Amino acid sequence: MTVLRRVPKGTLFYGKLLLLFSLVAWAFLLSSHHVFLLMENNETQVPLFWLKARSNRSFSLSFKHSYDKAMYIEHYKINGSKGFVLTGITFRSDLNGQGFIFSNPKYLANGWGSFQKLHEVMANISFMMGSPDQANHTLTIKGKRFFLTKYAPPGTPVRLVAVNARRYKLYVWKLKKWIK
Repeated sequence: MTVLRRVPKGTLFYGKLLLLFSLVAWAFLLSSHHVFLLMENNETQVPLFWLKARSNRSFSLSFKHSYDKAMYIEHYKINGSKGFVLTGITFRSDLNGQGFIFSNPKYLANGWGSFQKLHEVMANISFMMGSPDQANHTLTIKGKRFFLTKYAPPGTPVRLVAVNARRYKLYVWKLKKWIK
């Protein structure tokens, strides 16, 4: 015969109170604002890629330049939700080196060059998504590489923006991507 024992009333009360505090803490966490690096379709503003980021976080966007057919690496810092600051460009070029909008390129013996100490403030970074075999746009942040053609097909006009959004929006976006 099984004997059921009553649970003391205080135990249930504190258990429910702990559950309530946990739910409230999760609600505050999910509703808190955070800076995100967002890649969206430039024509439809449909989000294609979200990444949690921080202000002043450095990242780079590398691609094979369509004119030079050589690698370019643009270095940026996230300027809060105000956009980005272009801090430098590293490039490899076999052409004559004309047509740069920045002065004083520093050339290295191995065929690479760079523009350093730039401070170009930008609201967004817009470009046409290239194919993986031609441009291979790659975002590198915190040592992780993200191949952007995984999120947008070649020929898509895209832009990177820094947005200050509620944290739950990232999870809603991930859920929508998972359902598709």
